[in-house]
Amino acid sequence: MVVGSINMDVVARAPRHPAVGETLLGTALSFVPGGKGANQAVAAARLAAPTELVGRVGADAFGDSLLGFLTDERVGTGGVQRLPDVATGVAIIVVDEGGDNTIVVVPGANHVMTPADVDSLPIEADDIVVVQYELPLEVVYAALSRARRNGARTILNPAPAQTSPPELLRLADFVVVNEGELAFFTGGGDIRALRQRPDQVVVATIGPGGAIALIGSDVVEVPGRDVPVVDTTGAGDCFVGALAAALSSWAEVDEAVHFANMAASLAVQRPGAGTGMPTLADVEALG
Repeated sequence: MVVGSINMDVVARAPRHPAVGETLLGTALSFVPGGKGANQAVAAARLAAPTELVGRVGADAFGDSLLGFLTDERVGTGGVQRLPDVATGVAIIVVDEGGDNTIVVVPGANHVMTPADVDSLPIEADDIVVVQYELPLEVVYAALSRARRNGARTILNPAPAQTSPPELLRLADFVVVNEGELAFFTGGGDIRALRQRPDQVVVATIGPGGAIALIGSDVVEVPGRDVPVVDTTGAGDCFVGALAAALSSWAEVDEAVHFANMAASLAVQRPGAGTGMPTLADVEALG
């Protein structure tokens, strides 16, 4: 179960990122389903994990398109409400020739969610609940708290990075960050400094360098894969969704981290966030 954001990504491609006050001519414009919650749900569903998404969209054309996409991807949308007086969330993304991106998110309906919206979620002990920071932090806290009370495992992706109370990070069984987020929360690059409980697993993705995972007393290094990069948008979300999918089915923690790393290496080779997620067959083909 992913409790998270649902956005329409408005993606502009340009030779490079503009400087402040500068106008560049872009080369292409596309509208791509996105939002960290939706991306992670699609990633998990494409990797054969039964997946439900809980979130909010507006009663507008973007909401129509996103719900249709999620349904086509076999993501359960019974927990997605449509709000008549609020716009669907939008992310404005610029992708340069190297595939790197900058993103501005306008939350819209995502930020209308309240803790009461998660009070009745049907969370069971064998579920995995995934949350991110594109929702109000009180909603993130409520979702993690309810999941913990019900015995479910939880994955927190505290992105975009923002100041949050330590007890929020402490609630998660798994915390997944990228290099920038790790630096934000720890003031450096020490993955041990992010851990809030002895039994908590902390994973840091480091782009082409792969990932590092703190599992028990061991630091597990997962090497990156040398692949042609088309678009890094959604790669971190792919990692999180793939981690959840692997943990929900067959994998031990270290195996799940390796699996997620392979899935993310495929995602960066494709344009778009939700649309660029690999399937289980794609990952298995890597051997």
